[in-house]
Amino acid sequence: MNLDEFQDEEVTKVIEYGPPKSGKTALAAELAKYGFHLHWLDLESGRKTLRNPLILPPEFRKNIDIINIPDHQNYPIAIQTVKAIFKDATPKKICFAHGAINCAHCTKNPEAKWSTLDLSKFTKRDILVLDSLTQLGQSAINFAVKKEIEKQGENYKFEWDDYRVQGYALDNVCGKIQVAPINVIVISHEIDTEKDDKAPERLAPVAGTRNHSKTTAKYFDEVVYTYIMNGAHKVANSTTFKPTVQTGGRTGVQLDKLPKHTLLPLFRPETLPDLLAGKEVKIDWEKEGL
Repeated sequence: MNLDEFQDEEVTKVIEYGPPKSGKTALAAELAKYGFHLHWLDLESGRKTLRNPLILPPEFRKNIDIINIPDHQNYPIAIQTVKAIFKDATPKKICFAHGAINCAHCTKNPEAKWSTLDLSKFTKRDILVLDSLTQLGQSAINFAVKKEIEKQGENYKFEWDDYRVQGYALDNVCGKIQVAPINVIVISHEIDTEKDDKAPERLAPVAGTRNHSKTTAKYFDEVVYTYIMNGAHKVANSTTFKPTVQTGGRTGVQLDKLPKHTLLPLFRPETLPDLLAGKEVKIDWEKEGL
């Protein structure tokens, strides 16, 4: 099969990262205004930001399904749940209280709240949001050392093999995201991948260790950086943005050239001309049967 005959699926994988409070959550949530259904894997209470009416007007909240995964050091549930979500295409029933699939405790509670996630039913209108890869990495290593900490207490020192297990778990998830036939946005923070203080900084999305974070962007179609400059939120994804910041994309869309910050043309390229012209964009999902 030659290149002209090969038809890629119309899905996009985006990783967006930056310092805290630089607009990462708001940038992803803004897609709800265009009628996208965001299935939000909430590992670190991002829903608190989503409730801010300045970020997301209340009328668009119905387009976001919050899947609560309350991960922390003593309860590293996120890596188990996220790996299970991508393991196969079967529907996953996730309890709101514990973020566990088919939670034994909540199954006995008739008042328990659940979310059902079925990736096999995703259309191009659906986007899975993982918030965040930073916390998922913490979950992976906390899960790896859980038994040792229970034996030795909190003075346990992480070993090289623990970080190897963490990296393997993150590669497992990101590799499956890369080939999944669905739209995905992964949110992360920034890390300077250069160990030497004298070397120029090289920022990349946090994905476990510095070394592992250097290469995680390879799993995604678009690498988007959010930052604040002169008191304003900024977005960049061009490969030529800065040599010290890992960015790039396969679509050729330069988000920093748009009059307003949005990820929309990454998922709907046909909207780019209107966005560049500053025109209002509406998507007729009903006309598309969605």
